[in-house]
Amino acid sequence: MLSKWSVTQLVVLALASAANAADSNSAGNDWRIFINSSCIITDEPFLLPESDDETTARVAPLFGLVATRLAGTLINLVAGGVGEGAARKDTKFVTAKDFNLYLARLSDSPVAAINPRMGCITVVSGKFHAAPVDCSGDYIAKEVSVESLALPQSEWQTTRDDNSVENILKRANVCMIEPLKSAYEARISFSDDKTAFRMNDAGHWINSLTSTNSKRARRNLLYTLEIVEPSDGSGDRVLSTAWVNIGQVSAGTTRVGAAAADRSDWLRVPPMSRPAHQAHQSDTAIHQEVIGKIEAMERAVIRDARLLDALQERVLSSEPAVQQSLESEIARIRVRVITTEAMLEARRAEYDDLPQDTMQYMPVTMRFGITETRSEKKTMRVLAAILEANKESLAHAATEMISIDRSLDLESGEADLDALRASYFDALLALNVGTPESQEKHTELERELEMAKHSYNSALAARGLNPIE
Repeated sequence: MLSKWSVTQLVVLALASAANAADSNSAGNDWRIFINSSCIITDEPFLLPESDDETTARVAPLFGLVATRLAGTLINLVAGGVGEGAARKDTKFVTAKDFNLYLARLSDSPVAAINPRMGCITVVSGKFHAAPVDCSGDYIAKEVSVESLALPQSEWQTTRDDNSVENILKRANVCMIEPLKSAYEARISFSDDKTAFRMNDAGHWINSLTSTNSKRARRNLLYTLEIVEPSDGSGDRVLSTAWVNIGQVSAGTTRVGAAAADRSDWLRVPPMSRPAHQAHQSDTAIHQEVIGKIEAMERAVIRDARLLDALQERVLSSEPAVQQSLESEIARIRVRVITTEAMLEARRAEYDDLPQDTMQYMPVTMRFGITETRSEKKTMRVLAAILEANKESLAHAATEMISIDRSLDLESGEADLDALRASYFDALLALNVGTPESQEKHTELERELEMAKHSYNSALAARGLNPIE
């Protein structure tokens, strides 16, 4: 018979062995987040079968998806007075990723816009192969069967025998060692004017819950997204917060496509910050000047073309003496058009010679949270805690944006920098192209140019930008 001491030793060894096994099972479990213009899983395209018909193109299975390793994984206890015992059951797992909210592609014009990659957030949990493993070549594309090709696209069928999420992830070189624990996709959609956005549940695939290993447990699932600007030393400042309450889920839950309720309210797109705006204007100062001249010339050519059409119509119905005067004016305008078009061609060539690299601005941190709670009530408490925690920073950011808008007000209301720039280059072109009818007209054009230049420089100065000479 074993002694009490031996039994105790066996129990300790058994517990240690179980703990090591548990650690072994969890080793390598990680969270990775990807931000792309389209969803890796739910937006997987079909690949058309090979065909001798050159008019039938194969849909490319890859979209240049960037699979960047998650910068860090934070595990935060849910707020709202949840005790230590409950915290082990209701845990908020937060993944963070750095992202540039705005970019400027200079090939057409130096205009900064929301980064088009902010289209879908994919979060995957499980065991991943360590870099530099490349599994993209093992991806089996979703090729359409020849039999279903004649059917509407919504009824297409695939010939592949591996429709697993793990296989689909390979197209973005996301390489799993074993079946994933869970995957979540949240689609970001923008309003037509790009001033508001909302987050939608694009799909979720849950093989095991985050907060428990139980296969029978049910949890209420909440997605949250926080857009956080770089810290100034006083702590994080949240620019925007979005959330989607999915409802009850359990191990084995899979759903593709959002229900109408599975999306956030419309939220304001964080406007470009003053430092980012100043950096953009400074980086693209020469581009702005050249494109301003180009746009002014394009407007002048269009105006003169319309003026010529109107004058030619009047020539047909005018007296001979008037016709001679009109034809003289038409000839003068045609010379001006030829001159402007020649200058326009030269300016376009000048712009093409400028650096054309894409520039990125306003780095932010995208914090995507997945919260599982045991009750709907706790989900609401978690959401309330998130909103309460961010309330001060959101209010501060909004107040600062309002103060920035007010600081840009000039004598006649809010100044539109683009409009003032266009007015300046229009006035500059009017003075430099063509021959004024009189010295009085020349003086008037000079006065209009000086006024336009003053207004433009005032708007630049209000934004902390260098004035034009």
